[in-house]
Amino acid sequence: MGHMRIGFLPRSKQWNEIVNQLSLFGGDPTDVHRIAEATLSAIQNNYKKLPDDESIIKAVRFLAILSYSANQSDQENFLNKNGYSVDSGMTLFSILSSAQQYISTETGSLEVNKMARDAAMKAVMVYHDAHKSNQTTLFSDETENTWRSTGTGAAFCELARTFVAEFTDRQLRYCIEREAPRVINDLGLLRSFSETLSSQSTAISNHALDTSKLMQSWAAGWYNNNSISSLPSDVQVRQFVDFSFRKMREEFRREVDGQ
Repeated sequence: MGHMRIGFLPRSKQWNEIVNQLSLFGGDPTDVHRIAEATLSAIQNNYKKLPDDESIIKAVRFLAILSYSANQSDQENFLNKNGYSVDSGMTLFSILSSAQQYISTETGSLEVNKMARDAAMKAVMVYHDAHKSNQTTLFSDETENTWRSTGTGAAFCELARTFVAEFTDRQLRYCIEREAPRVINDLGLLRSFSETLSSQSTAISNHALDTSKLMQSWAAGWYNNNSISSLPSDVQVRQFVDFSFRKMREEFRREVDGQ
């Protein structure tokens, strides 16, 4: 292709790694950059709508309730009264099942709903794996309740950052997969591109995790200001979503601009 100009080339290290890996699919290199441009544009447009999306609001509220419950005298009872359906041991399975039921939508996008629900469940699993205790309590054969440690700004920050990173990871893949057929007309090349996307997933995950750092200090401060003495209101949850994904959107804009 020589030195043909193909429009913008995102310059951030993380995004360049995604573009470079997708270029391995063997087709026209200009196709990758057209897909990259459309993907970043789609992400920015999608993130503008998230503060009003029912699934995103419910996912953040689900994590906030889990954190807040740790400071209640009867955590299990509190959760069951606030939309969860946990068993007596507050097992990981019951928390995940609660997420499946709680994070639903009647008005929003079903695609966003699945991504939000899966991202929230992944956040719960990551937190559980990082904090579970293999030690039994003094008077019981059961392991200590992992969820008793979630009642701090730092814990909510950990949950929220994983949620935002996982949601972003899924959004990037979804947008790339959606844009590819619009650009690549050859079925064989499209299959090759899809295989490359599947096999080169680490770059996308790392990009999402790195970008999510933008909101982690905000998450801790938001929790400490809004969820210490009471559960946050819908307005406060929307404030969290608006700020968090606005910061993410600004980062994608900088990538478009090559900053």
